Amino acid sequence: MMMLGVLLTINQAGVNNEFLIKIRKTLEVYWPLILSFIGIYMISFPKKKNKR
Repeated sequence: MMMLGVLLTINQAGVNNEFLIKIRKTLEVYWPLILSFIGIYMISFPKKKNKR
């Protein structure tokens, strides 16, 4: 979320930055892989419920 906030802040400058173009292309290609890693993390480290 922090990275998204930084990218959106940079993007408001209105400059078509080469860095932002590369990040956008990378995210367009690899977003399913990022979701897969998030899913693996959630399965590997489940939240423990308090038993009172």
